[in-house]
Amino acid sequence: MFPTVRRREFLTAVGAGIAGLSGCVGNLPGSSGGVDRTIYVGAYHWGFIIVNESGEEQDRISLQRNDVLRVVSFNTLASEAVQSLPASIREAVPDHEALEERNEEHIPAPSDGDFHELLEEANEQYPDHSLAIMPSRQVHMGGGMMMHPVSLPQNATRPIVRQLGATQRGGYTLSCLTHCGYGHPYMEIDGGIVVT
Repeated sequence: MFPTVRRREFLTAVGAGIAGLSGCVGNLPGSSGGVDRTIYVGAYHWGFIIVNESGEEQDRISLQRNDVLRVVSFNTLASEAVQSLPASIREAVPDHEALEERNEEHIPAPSDGDFHELLEEANEQYPDHSLAIMPSRQVHMGGGMMMHPVSLPQNATRPIVRQLGATQRGGYTLSCLTHCGYGHPYMEIDGGIVVT
């Protein structure tokens, strides 16, 4: 009996290690339950909005080590995907003008051209975004909680849902890895998720 227990412990540890390396636990058997937190992440030109389950916008999400986080992500221009969200989440998404004001507060003014015109051009020419979650200020393949980029196109009909295991302490950055015009280099939230 003792060797069987040790074998199970070994297999459990190997399974946890594989889940920790990928950071994504959504496809593992028996992982549909046990979610500790759910957040909604909306991608817009050129930023993200993070909303908790109560419909309250968050600057930063704090998790405990080994928590399971469900991330529901969407493009704010994808009207069908947005309409499929709970009403409290839809109501929390600022309108286009409010999002543009946010951009002007944190993105440097262009040296040539008008900020508003560049934003309108980006909305037309680069309507799609993506969301990746990676360790902040580290070599991104160094482990920890990671979400490989998910595509958030303007024509999406539903949000993308992923589950992540908070396997290592530290800060994690939300980033868009799809070129989306002038403000694309600023489209991230450094330390948007913190695991303690």
